[in-house]
This record gives sequence, structure tokens and C-alpha cells, in this order.
Amino acid sequence: MRVGRIELGPGAVILIFLVMAGLIYVGLDKLGVMDRFKNTINPIGETPGDSKIPDKRVNLGDFKDLPSSEVKAPEKTADNPEVVIGIWTWQTASGIIDAVGGSGKSGEYPSSCLCQAGITNTKLVVQNDTAEQIKQLSANQMQLVTTTGDQSAVDIAGANKLLKGNKAKVIWSSGYSFGEDCLMGPESWKKNPKLALGSVVVTAVPYCDWNVVVNWASDNQIPVNPNEEVYDPQAINFVNAVDHIEASQKFVNNSKVSLINKATNKKEDFQIDAVATWTPGDVTAAKDRPNVSYKGKQEKLQKIVSTKEYSYMMPHILFGNEDWLNQHRDYVKTLLRCIARSNEKIKTDDNYLKNRIAALNSLMFNVEGAGPTFWYDYFKGKVEDGVPLGGSRVNNLAEVKHLFGLANNLPIEQSIFGITYTDHGRRLQKILPTRLEGFAAVKDVIDLSFIKEISDEQSTTPVYQAKFEAGQNKGTVVNANYQITFPSGSAAIQSSETKVLEEIRSLLIRASDTKVILYGHTDNLGDDSVNVPLSKQRAQSVWEWLKKSDPSGVNISDSRLQTIDGYGASKPLSGNVNKDDKERAANRRVEIVLK
Repeated sequence: MRVGRIELGPGAVILIFLVMAGLIYVGLDKLGVMDRFKNTINPIGETPGDSKIPDKRVNLGDFKDLPSSEVKAPEKTADNPEVVIGIWTWQTASGIIDAVGGSGKSGEYPSSCLCQAGITNTKLVVQNDTAEQIKQLSANQMQLVTTTGDQSAVDIAGANKLLKGNKAKVIWSSGYSFGEDCLMGPESWKKNPKLALGSVVVTAVPYCDWNVVVNWASDNQIPVNPNEEVYDPQAINFVNAVDHIEASQKFVNNSKVSLINKATNKKEDFQIDAVATWTPGDVTAAKDRPNVSYKGKQEKLQKIVSTKEYSYMMPHILFGNEDWLNQHRDYVKTLLRCIARSNEKIKTDDNYLKNRIAALNSLMFNVEGAGPTFWYDYFKGKVEDGVPLGGSRVNNLAEVKHLFGLANNLPIEQSIFGITYTDHGRRLQKILPTRLEGFAAVKDVIDLSFIKEISDEQSTTPVYQAKFEAGQNKGTVVNANYQITFPSGSAAIQSSETKVLEEIRSLLIRASDTKVILYGHTDNLGDDSVNVPLSKQRAQSVWEWLKKSDPSGVNISDSRLQTIDGYGASKPLSGNVNKDDKERAANRRVEIVLK
């Protein structure tokens, strides 16, 4: 064969033909034309008609006897677009997974709520990197993506940047991390958080588990060092990991990290003292490095703080591009109805959680060695060798309304989500200003119309409220001093103190699974017969203000109150001797302890 001046032999002709055929195939495949000719994966993971081709999912054997969905579908919709939803290896998404039915398209699972409702083209993709999810959202390769309440300010800001406008809108929350996201470190930190000064923590910076550490440190008035190349002996320091799995592996390996010591300006090797991670990372850390040598002392590894104590810190958040959401309103409302119904079933039927949901999560998350029993146990949360591990919750519609303030007709700024979004956004902006230069007001990142339009959905279980039992929450979660100015000789709250009181209120709402202790303190002017009762009265005034100003009416209540007491001038701040007006003012304070 001759092409121009070139004579081509038979081999060259065949090669050209194969290359052209390959290019044509790739083009057709991208257009979806070839999909009908491909084998698909059925619910038990084998290729129909060919049992010799196994599924690559490691937990397939646990999935073959999966019970059918028992969730009644809503009215069918004709709105059935191709949809990809990004989720994490996170059991708060259990209701979403159940609604879809498995790791394929919803239409492959006839008993699933979505398939029964006429939605057959929805698929889930596990992608723990939300930045990657956001890229796919902006390219319309994903239609809905996952973040957390505490992380949403930075993730939505990133999405809006790619979407070129204030387009990212929160529409739902499927559940809460309820213990699994955590800081694990030397047990002594549980008694005295200030002992964490000078420690090195490995985590994925600056994501949700990092937020747990920063949240806890800031609430305890402990500095954090955002520079991962420098060691600051007067702060908590961080070593970065790709994700929660790598963080736990780095902790277990206990390799030294080389950092520039701020005190000596020299590069030195430091051990990793603690890890911030989530399930299954917490399980790995507890089992494979149960003890840690910290500052010359061998200590038991313990869960120091988690989303069990900070139970409203980390709601699952689902958001998408408002243009697409409004184009497919019927689809979105049907999806949310199915998720709400699945979550209601999970909350009310433990056998459904154990036999169906745990198996679905095992297949979907595809973590080696983590079968249905693993995911069931750590959804519920369990204590192993004195260390609490795991813990998740799912939301029915009542819980969703509570989170977003709809149950009490609150402005979104006063809702639990609004407080979490704003508090953590400001905190991240302060610590890592280059990461988050600015973020939108909470009212501009949420569209509650979808939730309002399915408000007829039934919730048979009440909104979660913490149960405070003897022996619960052993150890100190927060110990912080707040300077509150009172008129001389008075316990009356002044309007000038509203800002600091709102800061305390936000803390109590975020850390709603904690008992509260308040101690009042005065300076050394006057005698104890006046100062001691006055200091207690001031602590009581602060508590009454906090209760009355709780937007929800349930998160700050007397059921949480363990102690109110006053010490007068007997316990000044460390190093403070009341030598001048400045020191005396600092000692006129209320101390908040959360247990």
C-alpha cells in the first residue's frame, strides 16, 4: 500500500488499522455507546452469565445473602437523570447507600427505595478526598458531594471558586460522626489537656480529624502550630498524612519526624505522640500501638476526645450545584425521601442495621478484613481494653430539621449547623489564612427548600438528646477560663459581655455530650465572706444566661449541669498575684469545665 511517497508493508497497514480502531473505540466509550456491550456487575458482584470472573471487592463473600430493602418507596418520579454521589468511608452515609442499594447503579437493585421510586441511574463513588469530589462536581462528573459541618466552610469556598459563583448549596445531612472521629494520645491528657503542649500529632491536615484536635486545643486555650516543618514546644504540632488510614499507619510505625525546633532553631528528630483519625483508623491505632512513651513515661493510648463529646461538631453534609439541583427538583426530593426513610429504618430496626446495612457498607467501603460484623460493631461503637472505638448516627427528618433550625423556626445563623459552620470557618481562617482567605455567610450556602417540601415525612424516633449516666465521659474534655466583667459587687450580666458569652454558648452546643461545671472567681479585693458567695452567684448568672439563650431549647439544660461553685480569690490564675489592675481583672473570671 502506498501513501504519498511512502510504501507501506502489510504489517504497517495492520498496525495503522488497529490504532484507528482503538481510537474509535475510546471515542465511542466516552460517549457511552459501548456501555450496552459491556458486562455489568450484579448485586452479588459476579458478572451475569460468567461466574468465573470474580468481583475485586474484598468482602464479597459477606454480601451474597444480603436481605432485600424493607424501605417503602415514595411516589414514583419521572425525573431520572444520570447521577453520581460522592461519599466517604463513613457510616453516616448508610441511609444513602441503602437507598441506592449497592455499589452499582440503583436500577440494578430492584428492591432499593430509589429503584422502586423510578430512579435507576444513581451511583455512589467512595472518594475520601473531598477536594477531588469538588473537582468532579465542578466538571458535572459528580452531582452531589460529601463534607462535614466543621469542614463545610472551606469545602464550599473551594467549590464556589471552581463553579465561578456562589453556586454550592447544602441540601441535607444524613447523620453524625458520634465518636469515630477522634484524637488518640497518652492517657494523661484525659486528666489534664494542658499536658498536650509540645506534642506531635499525625493527621490529615487540614481536614475533619485535624479539626477535632484544633477544636479541642482551642477550647482548652492551647496554641496549635500550623507549620508542619517546625516544632513548637509551646503548642500542639502536626505531621501530615494523606488520609485517616495513613495517619494511623504512621502512628503505629512510630517513625521519627525531622522538624526545626523553634526553641533551638535546629533540625531535630521527634516521635509521633498521638493520632487524629476515624474508623477504621482508630481501631488500627488502638490494637497495634496500645501504649505510647510520652516525655519519658510509658502510658496507655486512650481516646482523648472525639465526636462523642463534640456530638454536633461533625454532621454529614450533602451539597451540590444549585443550577443542577433546581433543574432536578423532583429527583432531589425523591432521593431525600428515600434517605430519610432508610435512616428511619436503621434507627428503629437493629436487625436491619446488622443484616443489611452492615453488609452493604462492607461491600461499598471495600476495606480488607472489615466485614459486616466489623461495620455493625463500630457503627454502634464499642469499648476494647478500656478504649472506646467507632460510633455513628444517622438522621431521620426530625434530626435534619433540628440541625438546620427548622424545628424551632430559627434563623440559620442560630442553628447548630450555622454555629458549627461559622465557628470552624473562622478558626481555620485564623490558623491557616492562605487555605481559607474568606468564606460565604451560612445563609448563602444552604437551600432548605428541599427539606421543607418533604416535611410530611414521618419520624417515629425523637431527636437525639445526650444521656448523662454515672461514669460517663470520664476525664476532662475542656478546662478554660473566660474573663467576664461584672459591675462591682454585682452578679448582673452586662450587654458588653455578650460576645464572650456567645463563645461559651457555641462551645456548649458543639460539645453537647458533656457535663458542665462552672466555677466563679474574684480578685483579692474585699474579704471571703463577700467574695466567695459573689463568685458563685456570678457563675450561676452565666449559667442562666446560657440556658435562656440556647436557640434549640434542649442543648443547654440543667440535666447537663454537674456543679456550680465559687472560690472567691482563693484560686488565682497560675502566676497571677493580683499585683495590679490588669492582673486583678484577669482573675475576675468564670471557669468552664466540660467532663
